[in-house]
This record gives sequence, C-alpha cells and structure tokens, in this order.
Amino acid sequence: MGGGAGPGGHLTARPGGADPGAVVLATGARERSRAARFIAGSRVGGVYTTGALQQLVHLHGRRLEGRAVVVGVELVSWSAVLTLRQAGARPVLLTSTHARPEVYGPVHWGGRAALGVTVAGRTRVAAIHGSGQVSGVELVNLDTGARTVVPCELVVLTGDWVPDHELATSAALTADPVTRGPRVDAALRTSRPGVFAAGNLVHPVDTADIAALDGSHVAAAVRDWVTRGLGTAGRGEPVLAGAGLTWVSPGWLDRSAGVPARGRLLAWPSVAAPVARVVVHQGGLEVARRSLPWPASPGRVLRVPWSVLDSVIVGRGPVTVSLR
Repeated sequence: MGGGAGPGGHLTARPGGADPGAVVLATGARERSRAARFIAGSRVGGVYTTGALQQLVHLHGRRLEGRAVVVGVELVSWSAVLTLRQAGARPVLLTSTHARPEVYGPVHWGGRAALGVTVAGRTRVAAIHGSGQVSGVELVNLDTGARTVVPCELVVLTGDWVPDHELATSAALTADPVTRGPRVDAALRTSRPGVFAAGNLVHPVDTADIAALDGSHVAAAVRDWVTRGLGTAGRGEPVLAGAGLTWVSPGWLDRSAGVPARGRLLAWPSVAAPVARVVVHQGGLEVARRSLPWPASPGRVLRVPWSVLDSVIVGRGPVTVSLR
C-alpha cells in the first residue's frame, strides 16, 4: 500500500513527504522440507508437507492409497491425519522427537482414540527407504539409539515452521537470528522506515485468528507512518530468546510502539513445562519473573503478558526472555 517491490523484487518505500507510503509484509511461513530436515535416503514419490498434501487432496481431488507415517505431533499433524483419511490413505503412525504431546491433551488423546493412530515420542526419522516410491521410514529411538523400519507408502512432514522471509531478506531488514524472519517491535515496524511485517512471517507459526489480529493491529502503525512518518523499529532494545525458547516476538522493545496485539509477547518453547515460569534478564541481571497459569509445550505458541517487560529499562542493553 503506497509502496511495493522494485526491480528484482527489492522493496521500495517513498521516504518523507505527506504521503511517504508503506509496505506491509505478510508472506507467512512454510514447513521445513525433507532436505532441510537432513533426512537421508533416495528421492522417492509419496513424500509431502502438509501444505502440499492438502492442496493435492482438497484442491485437486487426488486419491491416495497405502499406509502413511506423519512426522510431527502438532495440531497441523492431526489435520494431516484427517486429510489422509479423507483421501483414502491409512495413517499408522505419528512420530515426534519430544516426549510429551505437542498439542493440547484433548486433541492428542481424542485423536488417538477416535482415529486409532499410534504416537511414538522421542523418535526421529533418520531415513526414508524406497525405490521410486516410499516403502518405509527408519526411526531412531533418541533414548536408546535403537533403529526400527516402519513399512509405509506415504510420508507427511508436518510443523517445523520457517518464515517465507526471502522478500524481507532482499530488503536487508534486521532479522531474528533463529527464524530469519524480520524483527519487529510491538507496532510491527521493521528496521526499515515504512516497512512493516505481520502474521506468521514474524511468529512461525500461530493460528490464523492471531495472524488476522496482526493485520488489524498493523493498520494503526501504517496510519501513523503515512500521516506522521512514524514507522521505524530498532531504536529500543532487542528482545532475545533465552534458554527453553526458540524465538520471541516482538523482537524489539521500543516504548513508543505501545503494546502488541492482545498485549502478548509470543514465544516458541523448545522444552515442555507443566507450569511455565518466564524469567527476564537485562545486562546480566534478572529484572522480572512470572509464573503463568498455563503450560508450555514445543509445537505451540506460549503467550506471555507483555507486562513482563515493564521493568526493562531501554538503554541498558539487550533483553533475554527464558523459560525455566
């Protein structure tokens, strides 16, 4: 809106003036591919991500046959199970590197009971076997090192989200060191004047309703930029993910940006915690500690009240948010 992609896909924004223009990046996220997950084996047919599977079935009406192994036990993994069943396939196993279910208990136990799918925790897919078509997956037990081959004709890779950050990267926006998505403040402003980022590009991945709230939230910041030229993040302190967390968003603390949508700091846990205890450090000192009335689990976003950063003093250095 009022700006766009220049030659070669690079972002342009008109600086200064009564109408400086604005660009909102909302390119979303994608599931990590087989190659990016370092799964060995020859290239064979029958390996999909959830997105590819759903397009094949729901948009093109494709029928699938045979046994299926789903890699991941996130909410989207159970969605893949339902899609496989609709297409005629038989899901036989969901596998996860984590010991605990990554989805909420009712979804996990209800899915196992209603759909009759086995769930294997603390396992990793080491290789996909087959010649032309999948014939099985080789699983490694992360606790014992034992290897097992599970016969199947289909493999669906779910979760393990990566922002579609290529356009943001071409614009040389300051990025989160882990996700490589653009770092934003609470107003969804990036490091480049007039360029904003919203949705799963900056928090990969949250539900569609939260991404939609980002769209509503960023509108006020865009208005401020267009009318008053206020639209650059990075003037405060970086907010970094510490122990127990993979990423946090927003990744800049700028008091002029106000509070994020729903007044929440979003974080992605790397460990499970029945009681989520969040600790904030700045300059090597603990400045805040908060026990949340909900658990933390890999595979779903942890929502932390933004007020946990109230004691941070801008100007005293980067902020680290950890899960204990």
